[in-house]
Amino acid sequence: FSPVQNACGGALKTVQKSAKLANVLYDIRGPIMDAAKQMEEEGQKIIKLNLGNLAVFGFDAPEEIQQDMIRNLPASAGYSDSKGIFGARKAVMHETQKQGIKGVTLDDIYLGNGASELIAMATNALLDDGDELLLPAPYSALI
Repeated sequence: FSPVQNACGGALKTVQKSAKLANVLYDIRGPIMDAAKQMEEEGQKIIKLNLGNLAVFGFDAPEEIQQDMIRNLPASAGYSDSKGIFGARKAVMHETQKQGIKGVTLDDIYLGNGASELIAMATNALLDDGDELLLPAPYSALI
């Protein structure tokens, strides 16, 4: 690395990415995204299917979950229970009951900020160095 002086006179060190990411490719942030941006600038409408935000496609969370999230805001200050907002977990449990899935309790349900976070949490908790995992596509390459 080559040290660089920061504003306080100290040396800054260049931080290298982890070797775990050596073979991770996520082309949507490279040439494909550049081409999409150019097409948008030319007036073409681009639907970005790499987004995890379904709201941009008109899919909303059920009203019960939205209301529980709104009610939770004053007490959460940006954070919720580590398993997720109670009302949202309750709605997931009700959905499993509607689908006839037996034995699912609130304590079995963990919610996160998208699939990447939950997959990373689960793999960090369950896999050891050298273990392998197959993930169905599409998924985030940044796990």
